[in-house]
Amino acid sequence: MLYHLFSNLEDVLSGFRLIHYITFRAAFAAILAFLVATVVGPGIVRSLAKRKIAGFSRTGSDEVDGQRSAKADVPTMGGVILLIGVALSGFLFVRLDTPYTWIILLSFLAFGALGALDDWKKLTDPQSRGISERQKLGGQVLIAFVALGTLYALGNMQDGTPWLRGPAMKDNPYALRWIKRHTIREGESWTSIAGKYLNNSRRAREIAVHNGVPAEQVNSAVLSAAAGSDLCDPDTPEAAQFAPVVDREIDLPASWPDPRDHHRADLQVPFFKKFCLDLGLLFIPLGILVIVGASNAVNLTDGMDGLAIGTTATVAVAFAVIAYIVGRVDFSRELHLFYVPEAGEIAIIAAALIGGSLGFLWFNSYPATVFMGDTGSLSIGGILGVIAVTLRHEITLLIAGGLFVSEAVSVIGQRVYFKATRRRAEKAGVPNATGKRWLRCAPHHHHWQMGGLHENKVTVRFWIVSVICVVAALALLKVR
Repeated sequence: MLYHLFSNLEDVLSGFRLIHYITFRAAFAAILAFLVATVVGPGIVRSLAKRKIAGFSRTGSDEVDGQRSAKADVPTMGGVILLIGVALSGFLFVRLDTPYTWIILLSFLAFGALGALDDWKKLTDPQSRGISERQKLGGQVLIAFVALGTLYALGNMQDGTPWLRGPAMKDNPYALRWIKRHTIREGESWTSIAGKYLNNSRRAREIAVHNGVPAEQVNSAVLSAAAGSDLCDPDTPEAAQFAPVVDREIDLPASWPDPRDHHRADLQVPFFKKFCLDLGLLFIPLGILVIVGASNAVNLTDGMDGLAIGTTATVAVAFAVIAYIVGRVDFSRELHLFYVPEAGEIAIIAAALIGGSLGFLWFNSYPATVFMGDTGSLSIGGILGVIAVTLRHEITLLIAGGLFVSEAVSVIGQRVYFKATRRRAEKAGVPNATGKRWLRCAPHHHHWQMGGLHENKVTVRFWIVSVICVVAALALLKVR
């Protein structure tokens, strides 16, 4: 909103030109989200406490539930603080003429509303356990489907691709393209140009032929002849004729895609720079898996003071950096990443999420004065998933959000192992057969807590692991 307002005031005061810089708007989006969260936070906490919106979900472990019962009076549903801070900051600082920013912010609010409905029913009605797991999952899938369907439709309209199409391999998006311009300087030869700008002097012939030198005339004399030198050797007249000309613009090969290329449904895979798979309609079910999986993974991680929100801040940093990189033609080219034109605006939303997370951590750090509840956890996972899909970095989310993934895997593994061992015991005829658990309690942050570690120590160590995951994800952007 502010972008559109201040852009019209540039002629009045030159300082308003700063609004065009992504980094400027991202920095202030983070600051504003933090300030909004810390300003509205106390009032929301008091309101929740007054209405007795408090309680905790049981894990099935008497030891963990006993420790949690001491926090039974701490207000829940504090994710409202995060929703207000991030949404307000996002809408103020992003360009509203970019539909992708609307998709991300509205999805964030929709997931938050779904979580708020669950929290409200669960915490205001003693007889209610909130909306059922099936209803919650259905709501998540519906929100994800609407967001992904809109993304898919926009991409098809922009690129003119058919809507009904299956997965298909595309041409290497990083094949050499002659799109980099260079002005020849005095003393440069085809060989020196190839050596200096391509780090491979053996490609001198390729450059010369592409820029008009007949292939049959190319020899060592032509390739080594310097621009602007006095070439009068009668034995090599072609050197003077086909040598580089000072101040002439030539094309150089660049190992990056044309910035006009779009990859709205292409899968970005770490380690591979020549792999380009158009997912087609598979984009939607894969995206639903990513978004719903991220939403539930964050929900499972939210079991200790500051754990989920601190991890959110680190993952949001990763995606703010990634969005800024893939939103720039030069950076995305050099790193062999798919260029996303509107990614700069998405970086601003990620920055707002960083600031909002730190603002909520102000109240949620140990000992917490408010819990985020499903209102916060579902919305956080939802926005991270939608951002990852929009940027085409679903696999990167798997790495950067490794802590969230491990929490979800620990719950799934615990359930599978318990049911498998119970089934085995029943087949063996064991009376009152029951299953075994490979963790003391799932999610696995409770496993370490029951092992004797203080809750605060578990949280800080998990933050450290999350930082390592983020560093690894960012490092893999270079590994192609």
